[in-house]
Amino acid sequence: MNDDRSISFVKTTELLKNIEEEARRRYIPVVRPEVGQFLMILTRLVNPVRILEIGTAIGYSTIWMARGSSPGTEIVTIEKNEESAFEALENFKKAGIEDRINIKIGDALEIIPFLRRQFDLVFIDGAKGQYINYFDLVIDLLPIGGVIVADNVLYRGKVKKGGYIKHKHRTMVRNLRNYLDKINNHKLFDSTVIPVGDGISLSVRRKNSEKS
Repeated sequence: MNDDRSISFVKTTELLKNIEEEARRRYIPVVRPEVGQFLMILTRLVNPVRILEIGTAIGYSTIWMARGSSPGTEIVTIEKNEESAFEALENFKKAGIEDRINIKIGDALEIIPFLRRQFDLVFIDGAKGQYINYFDLVIDLLPIGGVIVADNVLYRGKVKKGGYIKHKHRTMVRNLRNYLDKINNHKLFDSTVIPVGDGISLSVRRKNSEKS
């Protein structure tokens, strides 16, 4: 999708604009505005009771999802960097949503196994090399009809292209290709990739008895 065309649909807020500008200034990775808009709309459609986010950064995508969810929705978000987590909390306070956000600081691979309740929506935006591991860990936390979304799965278009890939990008591209191959062939999920931002994958858990 043409980025200019998709960005024209974005309905942001002054707070989100400020967070986006601050992230850009400090080279903090956050989702693109059009991805934020997509997350907000998807959250409205799913109407989740609980959301799990892997990779909070400074709370930009969390706020987008909170905008699309009901006041009773709980969002559990995991951030490895303590400083970023505290900054995210301040942004949640500014957005007036801190009461329904549960920030967990640490490695998602170590935290997720201790989560016991189900999540209707999972957003993966952590270390790209760990996407498959995140996916495997959250499967049992997802009910039938639950959704897993992952950001940056096309990685600047390199994942879907053939030909030469610079050495510094090869591992990440290989990991993302493996992730897409896994969700495409997983017997418990129907998946697709949407060309919004840097590519979003969307996987919906189906009944175990459903056939391909």
